[in-house]
Amino acid sequence: MKSSEIEIMRVYLCALDKAEGGPFFNEVKINDEDLMYGYLQKMIAANMDNTKAKAASFAEGSDLDRMVTDDPDDLEAFAEGVCRTVTELVSGNAEMRRGTGVFVFFIADEQPFVGFFKIDFQEHFVCRTDGDLVKWGIAADILPKTGGGSEFFIINVIERTVKLSDSEYYFDGDRKVNYLADRVLGLTAEPSEKERTEKVRETTIETIRECYKPEEVASKVLEYKKEVAEHVKDTGKLSVAKIEQAVFDDNEEARALYREKLSEERIPREPMAVSPKTERAYQKKQKIVTDNGIELLVPVEYLKNDNVVEYLMDDAGNITIVIKEIHAIKA
Repeated sequence: MKSSEIEIMRVYLCALDKAEGGPFFNEVKINDEDLMYGYLQKMIAANMDNTKAKAASFAEGSDLDRMVTDDPDDLEAFAEGVCRTVTELVSGNAEMRRGTGVFVFFIADEQPFVGFFKIDFQEHFVCRTDGDLVKWGIAADILPKTGGGSEFFIINVIERTVKLSDSEYYFDGDRKVNYLADRVLGLTAEPSEKERTEKVRETTIETIRECYKPEEVASKVLEYKKEVAEHVKDTGKLSVAKIEQAVFDDNEEARALYREKLSEERIPREPMAVSPKTERAYQKKQKIVTDNGIELLVPVEYLKNDNVVEYLMDDAGNITIVIKEIHAIKA
């Protein structure tokens, strides 16, 4: 997502420091010409595209659904409640660093979002209390990094979905919990997009290796990669049902085992939407590595195109890769 496509409607700051008499909480007025406006845009965009972020959702009519609305004027009560909760957690947990809570109501892809970002105190980013007000600024006119490293949650108000950082700490026991999901929003954190897509890859390749002859494995893996790349490009979704149909249609044993593995790994059969970042990754050239260390990068569209790249196997099971229609070789 381009940061310039994000429209910021409301911003609230909270000093997450109970030791100094807080929490202090107030709205901050900024406009699109301010440096901090651009900083927030970049931070939001980085985390919107964060494929390592955990996922969650909430039901219509739930407590969270009633607190988070598509009206930016309703953000203050929710934000102040989160501020107080996080401040209490920070004050009672030595592992958690103090910092600044930034709440943002913004529009992206023509949909309303509510975001919370816990920014640890860092060089160049200045956030101080002035009486009972929280103010921010930039030291030496240098902005801090805006990557997806801060603790955060982003709520899609219309779709009732949440992306949140994998921020785990110990609370009242020996088990670490994602405090933003468990203690702040009252949700269960689900695997991230990266974890889900990687698990699909592992499960698919494991099934291929277990159900096909050694000389068939490489061709089947390439078939799987090509199918995924094309389907994601066309639909923006990863579908294990489509993979099963395209890759394992010739092997009933493989289809049964694949379904079993998907169930064991709790991978849904419903198509999973993927981010543009993941979509681009599927479109990249695929690497083929031989057992003697030779590496080839092949564009996805040529993986199973025998007119360009052909895979031949002799009686001993050795594979020969033939690259055709070469008009020039660049050093």
